Amino acid sequence: MALRKATIVALLSVALVTEGAVAAAASSPSVARASTPAATTQPIPDGDGAIGTHTPGRPDTVAWESAADRGQVETFASATNIDVHKVDVVIATPSGMSRAAAARLIRKRDVDTLLSKVSSYWSAQSGGKVRFVRKTALKQIAVSKANCTSTSAIVRQVKAAGNQHYGSNWYTSSTRGPERREHLVVLYPFRKGDFPTSSGYGSTCGGTLGLGSVPAKASRNSPGGWSFNLFGGATGSQRSNRFTHYQYDKGVATLAHELGHNLGLRHSGLGWCDSKVADGRFRASGCGAIEGLDPLDLMGWDVAATGVPALSGALKRRLGVLPTYDQATVKASSGARTVRIAARHRKNSLRTLVNAVDPESGETYYVELRRPTTGHTFPYIGGLPWQAYTDYGIGYGVAVTRLAPGSSTWAYPGEHLIVPMGPVADRRSYMRVGETFTSRTGRLSIRVVKTSSTEATVRVTFPNP
Repeated sequence: MALRKATIVALLSVALVTEGAVAAAASSPSVARASTPAATTQPIPDGDGAIGTHTPGRPDTVAWESAADRGQVETFASATNIDVHKVDVVIATPSGMSRAAAARLIRKRDVDTLLSKVSSYWSAQSGGKVRFVRKTALKQIAVSKANCTSTSAIVRQVKAAGNQHYGSNWYTSSTRGPERREHLVVLYPFRKGDFPTSSGYGSTCGGTLGLGSVPAKASRNSPGGWSFNLFGGATGSQRSNRFTHYQYDKGVATLAHELGHNLGLRHSGLGWCDSKVADGRFRASGCGAIEGLDPLDLMGWDVAATGVPALSGALKRRLGVLPTYDQATVKASSGARTVRIAARHRKNSLRTLVNAVDPESGETYYVELRRPTTGHTFPYIGGLPWQAYTDYGIGYGVAVTRLAPGSSTWAYPGEHLIVPMGPVADRRSYMRVGETFTSRTGRLSIRVVKTSSTEATVRVTFPNP
């Protein structure tokens, strides 16, 4: 085991502009019943799922990597034939609860069902290249005054949990801790009454569902990591099938998301620029990233959704799990091209991702068709809940996204961002049939020719300067 450089990120269950989030230089979409917080320096953790803008100058990292491992870990989507990731699970006991009571809320069979669902999800998304299996005994901890109301309180429990598997002081050790493709998973039960429609909703951790570490580079050959996840609870435990209740079912999406961070994925959010140009330069002063504002992607924030959303093609590509035959790379050197693509979650003879390269800026724009998937529902299609933005809507259809480079001044490196469509006062996450998006250089155009429930046809052209 070698120490790794990692970012800590938190998953929140509500879409709120939170204090402490970093405001972007750009004017973000209009906020209803909330105001954008004052600009600050980079926080640790980022609000993973909280609606908040930021202007990073450098990654917010903690020292978690050794020189010996860096050469392998920091390659882009490192090649490996090993698909199994080992999971070490620890049940954390909340203050005021006995260890026996916590164990009754999170039983071995509950843990195994959770991991089976998460592993099946990741196997499907990765084409069988990523699976998660528990190969060590279930452990339990009871930290004095244990709670999850702050990052430091959560990390204190993560450290204690890791002691059970890796020995004391593993968190700062250069020789102990999760190995490559190994993940420490800490499970913490919801409070009684913490579920949607209840007055106690969000009371366990103040709205936080999970916290996880992110290594320096994304790859299915993950250097390992840790996560803290809300799972199980006194309310849901009363059901004969516990996974029909939010307190258990939500744990599937939470853990799948946090393990995505362990694989090196940042958030999926929205890139917002003041001007009519929706895809401003990543060093432009008039743009900002609204972190997590892409709830139709696994790495977006969570707000009242059920099930687990699909992973976007650009992120599959980052991990090295999207086959080349599933992508169409279109460059000016090969000329204009019309491409039929299947919905990103479908598997057939059609590709699911178009990588359109702007010949002047060199930036890649990722084009995919988003359609509803079995088991996942998002209740705010066409808009957002009252806590969020009034001039930006979310919907299914053809989406165009970008990945922020390391040189970006307003988005974290690797952050996956929607390019919004439509006028500034009424933007949306998708393109309509007949609509054309032209990049800021004017050298790349993407037009939606037609769509159906299962596929879309897009035309990529390269206008003369």
